[in-house]
Amino acid sequence: MPRGGIASVHLALTVVFRAVATRTVTATLVVAAIVAAPDVAGADAGEIDRVVTLGDSYSSGSGIHRNASSYDDHGPEAHSFDRSTRLGSSACQRELDETPGPRLAEQLDADSVFVACAGAVIREIPAQVRTADIPGDGSGTLVTMTIGGNDLRTGRDENWPDALVRCITSASCHRSDANQLANLDDIRRDLLDTYLSIGDEYPDITVRVLGYPRLMQSDRWCEGVTGISRSEADWIDEQVDLLNREIETAVTVARIRTGADIRFVSVLEEFDNHGACRFWQRDRFVNDAVFGDSFRRSQLADGTVREHWTDSPLNFSTASFHPSSKGYDAYLDALAGSLPTSLLDPR
Repeated sequence: MPRGGIASVHLALTVVFRAVATRTVTATLVVAAIVAAPDVAGADAGEIDRVVTLGDSYSSGSGIHRNASSYDDHGPEAHSFDRSTRLGSSACQRELDETPGPRLAEQLDADSVFVACAGAVIREIPAQVRTADIPGDGSGTLVTMTIGGNDLRTGRDENWPDALVRCITSASCHRSDANQLANLDDIRRDLLDTYLSIGDEYPDITVRVLGYPRLMQSDRWCEGVTGISRSEADWIDEQVDLLNREIETAVTVARIRTGADIRFVSVLEEFDNHGACRFWQRDRFVNDAVFGDSFRRSQLADGTVREHWTDSPLNFSTASFHPSSKGYDAYLDALAGSLPTSLLDPR
């Protein structure tokens, strides 16, 4: 049995019995699949010649800049308007040089394919995969992504960014039943379907699904910095943990079912003690509330696309509660740490 195999079997059994949703897997097959699966650190690594960055704002680079006007690319105009092919929001906020995927590609002397887009949701990942134009069976391709955060909905049908704003503008947001996450089961099911599709189509691909950091990491200074109390901050971080568990569950089941090298990469250790509440640290990895210019597109009835820039001292920037530059350094460390050392340093 590979190193860590007993723990993996226990996790697999737990995962399958609570999460496989519409797909049936017997305990015997699960155990066999896990026992046969290589450990991350011990996996034989083929050469990576292409690094594909998929996913949402935590992959595209949101948070590196205060102002939307500072990003390298906002994506093609059509992103906003055709829901069947949409690759993300109307403001992708792509930072092409400082995000983990392109930096790892440079380290590996590989090509970088960047499709991640701020605002992306799970149902848009298949379109991102098609746009990435992954060749053959996926051999030689490393895919990295974050996805799922924009799919969260509360009991009042608010998305996660709106729930965070509610915590800033109202007291005790964590106490209301209407503010609790209401669709984690749906997210797990949709993530599983997405990962299964990738693993089935590209059996030799390498996929690293990065988790989300605990945003707040409260201390006694939290409320003065963010307007969010310590108890609210702790609740926010608990919601992130719940989402990460569902992502990891879906990834584990997809790896068992497809046999593809699809793995979840936690970033909790890398971000520990560097949350938005830690204002006294100059190297916080997560921004608190940030104000700066923003950008969106709209389409008129005749098809004309208009761009809208908002620049006001009180404009709530999408950089808020996203990784800073140092946060993306931490993401790169976690991503690199999930790969065999022989791949990163073939000497």
